[in-house]
Amino acid sequence: MEKQTETIRVVATQREEGQTQAMEKAIARADIKAQKVAASLGVRLLERVSLETKMDLDAAAKRATARAEAVYRTSAFSQARLDLRLLGWETLKQFLRKEFVARWFQFRFKRLPGPETDSAARPVRRALVTGHFSIPGGGGTFGDIEAQEKVCEWLSEAGIPFDVASNFEDGIDGVRLEQVNPADYAIFVFVCGPWYPERSIPALLLQRFGHCLKIGVNLTVAEPGLAGFDFLLARDNPNEIRADIAFGRKAEALPVVGVLLVERQAAYGSRQRHLYVRQIFEEYLKTAQVVPIWLDTIIYGNKVGLQSARQFESLLRKVDVLITNRLHGLVLGLKNAVPVVAVDSIAGGGKVTAQAKALGWPVLIPVEELDVEKLAETVQMCFERGLAPELEQTHQQGLASIDRTRAEFEKILQDLNRPESL
Repeated sequence: MEKQTETIRVVATQREEGQTQAMEKAIARADIKAQKVAASLGVRLLERVSLETKMDLDAAAKRATARAEAVYRTSAFSQARLDLRLLGWETLKQFLRKEFVARWFQFRFKRLPGPETDSAARPVRRALVTGHFSIPGGGGTFGDIEAQEKVCEWLSEAGIPFDVASNFEDGIDGVRLEQVNPADYAIFVFVCGPWYPERSIPALLLQRFGHCLKIGVNLTVAEPGLAGFDFLLARDNPNEIRADIAFGRKAEALPVVGVLLVERQAAYGSRQRHLYVRQIFEEYLKTAQVVPIWLDTIIYGNKVGLQSARQFESLLRKVDVLITNRLHGLVLGLKNAVPVVAVDSIAGGGKVTAQAKALGWPVLIPVEELDVEKLAETVQMCFERGLAPELEQTHQQGLASIDRTRAEFEKILQDLNRPESL
């Protein structure tokens, strides 16, 4: 008996100067995408069964855009195996609770009595800048980093070269404390946070850099005195208080991207691509110069602590663009005039595609065409254009459709009130 198999379809594009090179890279990208999709579904990629290619030439730019649409055969899909991949412990507890409650309700519901017949049914002077961001496990904060950046500005303005010591956990580049030669530095600076000189790590630092001019900046110190430094510019200690220097650091604002994901829709079976979509979203957010705000529309056990639709929509209005594979992410985003990059996680299109058509919203990425580059280009387009005309058109089209639904609903109710014999 022949083993059951599934197929997956992907689309990849590549823009290059040479046609051959563009096509080869497009096909290679299709293969890579297919491998990612197969991995996200927990199936094995067996072979490519079809390949359609297309080449568009831009004579003015002397570049070619190759498009490869490929179908691959995979091993059989298992919803149970996918569920195990999807569910962490917390999500598993929530999933099991939902299943138990639903089954218990179903059990009881089946045993309810039937309705009544009449009822109705709802270097030299080189400085080393350190802080909690320099110590492995030190737990540096964003405020620590901004204070460090301010001190580095002051050193640069004073013409003093410096290095920053990093634990490589808190998002800054630098040198490792345990690898530097203390003799290379004449100034030791510790920036921001609480400072307890009697504890082991502060005491070791003071000893190791004892030959340096030691400056403590923006520290909270519990005891009077210099706390082991030659100069202490305390944020607060028993004798003085100063404004935290992070207050004086100007940070350039970044656009805000709302992220709203659904990760399981078992009704679609092997057409689901939710894990692949999440992977692409996460890869994009790792390098994109944006601020992600993760959102959740589930009411019970809401992951971000929202308790009502009003709270959700109030937060949603703060984002510049929403990226989502949820139908109600698309709907509520557009309702609140937020440009939405809608991704349909269902191969061949599902309810997200249908709703985008119903509302006339043009910014939709089928999962077969989704990759990091496509997502980044589409989000950037939303930032640059704003899409005000498209949002207004969608608003009008959506309300007109709802008016038609209301009219049909009211007609149903009116027909119920008609005498049976006319």
